[in-house]
Amino acid sequence: MRNPFKPNLGKRNQGRYFDRLQLQLSAQQALPLLVFLALLIGICAGIVVILFRQLSEGPAILYLPRLEDFESLTPEWRFALPLGGALLLGLLFQWIAPSGRPTGVVHVLDRLHNHQARMPIKNAILQFFGASLALLSGQSIGREGPAVHLGAASGSWITQRLRLPHNSGRTMLGCGVAAAIAASFNTPLAGVIFAMEVVMMEYTVAGFLPVIIAAVSGSAATRLAFGHQAAFSVPAIQMESLAELPILFVCALMIGALASVFIVSQRRLAPLQQKHSPLLRFGIVGLVTGGLAIYVPEIMGAGYDTLELAMLGQLGLTALTSIVIAKLLATAVATGLGIPGGVIGPGLILGACIGGGAGHIANHWLGISSVSPGLYAMVGMAAMMGALLNAPLAALLTILELTYNPNVLFPAMMTIVVATLASRQIFSTEGIYQESLRALGKSGTPSWRAQMLSRVGVASVMEKAIAVAPQKLDEAQAERLIEQQPTWLLVGGDEKPQMLRTADLASFLQRPREDGDTEDGERQARKKDRKQGEAEKIDLLRLPGERLELVPLSWRATLLEAQQLLESSGAGALYIGRDYDQGNPGVLDSDVAGIILPQHIERYYRQ
Repeated sequence: MRNPFKPNLGKRNQGRYFDRLQLQLSAQQALPLLVFLALLIGICAGIVVILFRQLSEGPAILYLPRLEDFESLTPEWRFALPLGGALLLGLLFQWIAPSGRPTGVVHVLDRLHNHQARMPIKNAILQFFGASLALLSGQSIGREGPAVHLGAASGSWITQRLRLPHNSGRTMLGCGVAAAIAASFNTPLAGVIFAMEVVMMEYTVAGFLPVIIAAVSGSAATRLAFGHQAAFSVPAIQMESLAELPILFVCALMIGALASVFIVSQRRLAPLQQKHSPLLRFGIVGLVTGGLAIYVPEIMGAGYDTLELAMLGQLGLTALTSIVIAKLLATAVATGLGIPGGVIGPGLILGACIGGGAGHIANHWLGISSVSPGLYAMVGMAAMMGALLNAPLAALLTILELTYNPNVLFPAMMTIVVATLASRQIFSTEGIYQESLRALGKSGTPSWRAQMLSRVGVASVMEKAIAVAPQKLDEAQAERLIEQQPTWLLVGGDEKPQMLRTADLASFLQRPREDGDTEDGERQARKKDRKQGEAEKIDLLRLPGERLELVPLSWRATLLEAQQLLESSGAGALYIGRDYDQGNPGVLDSDVAGIILPQHIERYYRQ
């Protein structure tokens, strides 16, 4: 039988420099390379987001006088457009295999936490065209969710093409997310915090630097395409009196309650995605959105024109109230039943409308001492985003960069805290993405231990003092092996590969061999060999001592993958091959780089 540890000398002599870089990435020791790759990913993600915006906005000039001006359509068209678009989407999703249908931020988090950050390209392609069709047909969704998916897929694609270790894949996915958010809203700082707080859920220097450069390059790409102006043009208004704080406090409580209603709706509706066909689900979405759009056309599409009007204080209390009710219902049904779109944009509109309404009430109660409802709208946006995503810092910085108004920081900080606490403590809801993952039967936020083990590759802790040996060898070969001073010997036999301590081989060679000794299995085997006229050999798999069964693992894997494989296989150890990839079990003659024992993992996370 072929020795499963037989070294491939041709491959060993190829690409040694690239192998060293890959091993440094696995051990988190190649920060300059990570930054360079992040720059590349940021540019790629920025270009993809630009193409997505062109596709999701450009064709609208055929039936809209201005971008997002769905209000100019007749009531008949406001009903027919969402319904027709939803039915086309249903047919498209019906044609796609179920594994290719998941899209959006929830899909990104699932692939990050449960699939080593490997994003399938087929899902990204569906996201690209499906979300464009949804936005063009006036579905009540945002464009940032699809952008996050496309940015994450860009980072994952480059990671897979370069065969980077999986712990670096996590960082590259975060870089793609940051670049996508930065490119969508021209908000690089918000992109960084969103990627770290919502997606990667960690703050480390090794993670921050690549994510920052990716956000900058993504924002630079979109500025070249769409200009340097801010996403919204609003005046630098400010809070005039501390008497407004009680009103903002009550407003934040209302926003926290509304965010909880939104989250609970996703919890209830998301399981229906696995029970009913896309055509039926999307048909219901089209009917609901089209019916509401007849009376409240402001809910159609991304709605950023409505958002700007709310921040400028140009919408009355009645209009704001109707938009909140209709937008909440339309968006909850659309995203809950699987329309490929985001929830951040609709959440900002809901928060802005509730805040704007509170501003009108403040004007009535406080008179000239109050400010424009626009400030309340901005503060409401921040509070809703923080409560909806359970991401207070990302919400605060997003509003700051969207409005370029530092006066919003003081009231926004209070309302974000109140709204987030109300959503979590009073109404017992978590972030919308975690709730949606749980509703779909998938694990959400990983434990601190899993998070820590997934940050580092096996190459950083594996035992490298090993030697590959044939199952049978003579005493001279055994002595040469011992002279190399390996800790473990890896042996490929007729059964599963095993390993044993070199000390056991050394002890066997040093044993006295009197004729009166009890003959063990190895001595019997040697006598049998002599009877057959063969040269005397030592069978390493019959030596007395500890032997562990081995299971192969790719050197690209993280310590979390190693721990999971040890638990599921029941093996005593893992051997790490530079050319072995999980999913290709036939590749067992790879260049062995080291071994992983359970104590290596325990020792790492107890440091």
